[in-house]
Amino acid sequence: MRASAYLSWAFLLSPIWAAPAANPCDIRSTDTSFTDYAYVYFTGEGTSDGEQIRMAVSNNNDPTQWTTLKNGQPFLTSNVGTKGIRDPSLIAAPDRSKFWIIATDLKVNGLPGGWSNTDMQTKGSKSIVVWESTNLKNWSGPRLAKVSPDNAGMTWAPDAIWDPERNAYMVYWTSSVMSNGNGISAGWKILRCYTNDFVTFTKAEEYLVGYGMDVTITAGDNGAFYMITKNGPNGLIQENVSHNGLSGQWKKVSENIGQGDMPSGEGPLIFRDNKTPSKWHVWIDNNTRGSGYMPFETNDITTGHYIKTQNYKLPANPRHGYVIPITAAERQALLSA
Repeated sequence: MRASAYLSWAFLLSPIWAAPAANPCDIRSTDTSFTDYAYVYFTGEGTSDGEQIRMAVSNNNDPTQWTTLKNGQPFLTSNVGTKGIRDPSLIAAPDRSKFWIIATDLKVNGLPGGWSNTDMQTKGSKSIVVWESTNLKNWSGPRLAKVSPDNAGMTWAPDAIWDPERNAYMVYWTSSVMSNGNGISAGWKILRCYTNDFVTFTKAEEYLVGYGMDVTITAGDNGAFYMITKNGPNGLIQENVSHNGLSGQWKKVSENIGQGDMPSGEGPLIFRDNKTPSKWHVWIDNNTRGSGYMPFETNDITTGHYIKTQNYKLPANPRHGYVIPITAAERQALLSA
């Protein structure tokens, strides 16, 4: 999101859900049907259309080389809420029959005072922006989904992961809770709620305190979950791990990820390599220098030690977003959009 960002989350009704057939967020890149990657992102507030959805696909199953869709023009645009989006996440269903994009409802371009306007953090949107697709090419939406309680200051950097203990997607995001109420105390929080369809959500609840902002979580091996977040010293990135579920105890693995290559960073994303399952990629938004994502990699996620990737060429102005593995057919569908 931005170095000055805060924590916010979910409020809605509690449905009874049918259980999905498989774990939608444990989509392993060891599946040989994955031949490439899709990247969803925004390019920043510097242009009038920079806070809209852009997409790119990798070339030759190589996450360092990309082809932008629609010649780098917006792939999807928001005409709801603030009419702008930031920090999109791309979520795939277990059988690839559905995909969702969820994003921050925020448009900084044209906002009086820009980032100095504190209303975006204290009186910001209580909703996330949602699109839905069955093929990655054609999308319904956008629509607003109100997930944050009324005492939340904003709803930033939404993400989602399948929670096997709850048999539903856990949706989580960053917010500043402005006052006590709705079962949540005031302060900087990561909030969460649950859904199976990204239409109906449970009531928001406090999830994490003291873990910074721009949190993203991935499923690793042997039941481990890894959290990458803007937290800790020097405004850089921290890795944490839980070996007892998404609601279990998180333990710090490493911090200062990116040190020596950038003064500070935000909006991290993480994904497993398609060709080498032991390899993981973390991208960090080098926001203070305005250059967008810088990629890092590790051959052992359990160590939390990442080195800068060499010889990469990302799309122009690549800001906070999300990468997932895709099949050859899905890549072709995106290119034909």
